[in-house]
Order: sequence, then structure tokens, then C-alpha cells
Amino acid sequence: MTRRASQALNARQIPDIRAELVQWLSDPGPAGGQARWAKGLDPRTAREERQAAADWATGLRAAELFYVAKDMTRMAVSAGLALPSYQLHPEDLPATHGLLVWEEYATDSYDGGEYTGCPIIGVSWAQQGGGVHFRTWCLREDWIAFQAKGDVKAGLRDLTADEVRRLRIECPQQIVCMTSGFLPFGKVPGWLSWAPGDTSGMTMTELESRTKSEGLHEQAERALIVTWLLMGQTLAREEETAPSKSSAKHLRRMDPDLLASVRYVQLRHASMLSNGDRGEGTGRPYQHRWIVRGHWRNHWYPSRQAHRPIWIDAHVKGPDGAPLLDPDKLVHVLRR
Repeated sequence: MTRRASQALNARQIPDIRAELVQWLSDPGPAGGQARWAKGLDPRTAREERQAAADWATGLRAAELFYVAKDMTRMAVSAGLALPSYQLHPEDLPATHGLLVWEEYATDSYDGGEYTGCPIIGVSWAQQGGGVHFRTWCLREDWIAFQAKGDVKAGLRDLTADEVRRLRIECPQQIVCMTSGFLPFGKVPGWLSWAPGDTSGMTMTELESRTKSEGLHEQAERALIVTWLLMGQTLAREEETAPSKSSAKHLRRMDPDLLASVRYVQLRHASMLSNGDRGEGTGRPYQHRWIVRGHWRNHWYPSRQAHRPIWIDAHVKGPDGAPLLDPDKLVHVLRR
């Protein structure tokens, strides 16, 4: 998998991005988002996409705003590789309507050497009926670069400079919708239905191989569900981030109702700490310390009368002061 590059959006920009998207998707005119989403489609599908754009304008207006810090994003992506089979529940969502932006890309743009699309940096969602409707978003400049590059095998030429300029005019927003999907409550998504219940014994290479064939859409679903689950744990903390003064003035002129703060989600840096373990009932203390890789654990929630997976971050196990085992030998030690 390719390294995930940082992208340019920050928490203070999210209210502006949401307000501009609401305004654009609400516009039924030829320069509005409804016309853009319907462009090039057959009449029936075009009507459906126009309605979808109008519906998402309404959903985004009601959305709570989230910005997930780089360290939290990296944990969500890493934990997503090991995500066990899981049924989503309404209480897992941090809000019924939301727009979430990751500080780093949550998916890769290349898989096995083939270009598969633009890396995803955000998701909007709306809870409705028996599940969650969602849309994934990428940076506009990533999308334009992807559209501008032709494909010889498919008979597509590179776009000209004038065609690229027209794309920027037609899509003025900082983020562009990539895919749409639906996550049902109480059912395991198809891409998770075969996942083992316990992945703690799998190496990172094995986990990456398991997800190698997934498309960006499935990678984004995995990252989204894990981000939601991590936000419900004590290892995450949130703080309110207000728009900048210039942004607040802009939002008041555009739509005062859309002037809102952003919930900035970060980690409580408490990983890699020793727990002073002395043998867990073995009758003798451990003689060494070792690193336990991050893994999921089923935790019983009495209020739900069901188990829910929680992420246990990487940490050092063993008595304080004991020598740390050679990491190269850990696989042999942990699999005895």
C-alpha cells in the first residue's frame, strides 16, 4: 500500500466547506451542484441524482462537523485492517447527520500498481430508516488530476488545459463526491461478513494482504466505522474549534444558521505504556517485557446486552524494569 500523504484542509475550514456545499447542492440552475451531479446521465438517473443533490444539501445543513487529527486517522486506518465482523448500531454514530474530514487520507490511491481513483479524505452521512446513507469525498485537486489523466487501454486521452479549467469552474468546491453507499443497522456489511472474529494473531503483512483487493469505497467504509467506534472509547478526546473571524463573517453573510464549531477529535496519547503485569495467575512474575500489537477485543456492554469491539492500542506488557524482548523474536514468543 502507498504512503498516505497529508492534505491541506484544517478544522477551521470545515464550516466554510459545508456552507458552500449546501449552497451549491441547493442550486437547481445550470451552474449548481444538481446539474453537475446529473451531467451526462440518462434522464431517469439524472432526475435521481438531482434529487440526491437536493437531499444531501438538506442533510449537510443538519450535519454536525468533525475533524479527525492525523494520529487518530492513522490509528483508524491501522485498526481498520484488523476490524472483525461487526454489526453497526445507531448508538455507534456520534451524530445522526455528520460531515467528517480526516487530516490525512483514509484510503490509498494506488493498489497493486494500478490507479484506482482519488484518495478519500471525508465522509458525510445521514441516519435514515434502518441504517446510514453516506457519501465519500476527495480533494477537488486530486479529482481533477485523476480526471485529466487519460488511459491508453481504455482509449481515453489526457484533458487539455482548457478542459481542466472548465472542470474547476463546474466544480468550485474544495471537496468532490466520489461514491455513495448505505450501511444497515444490525447487519454485517458484505465486505466484513467473512472476516475472522479475532485478528490479534495476524501480522501486518497478513492484514494488508487481506484487504489488498478492496476498492476505495470499501476502504472508506472500514475507516469510517472504525473512526466512529474509536470516538466512543476513552482513548479519544474532543475539543471545540471555532471558525476563524473571516470565516465567521463569511458564514453570517451566506447563512447564519450554518455558523457552527467543529468537533476536533484527537488521541489521548497513552499508548506504549507498561502495565506492570506479573503473570495473570501463573503464580510467578514475568521475567521480560514485550510489545503487544494493537488489536480488537470484544467488550461486554450491559446496557446493550451485547458485545462491542474496542481497540486496544499497542503497549508494553510485563513488569517495570525488566528487559525488553527483541522485537524480531516477538512473533515466536507470542505464538507459543
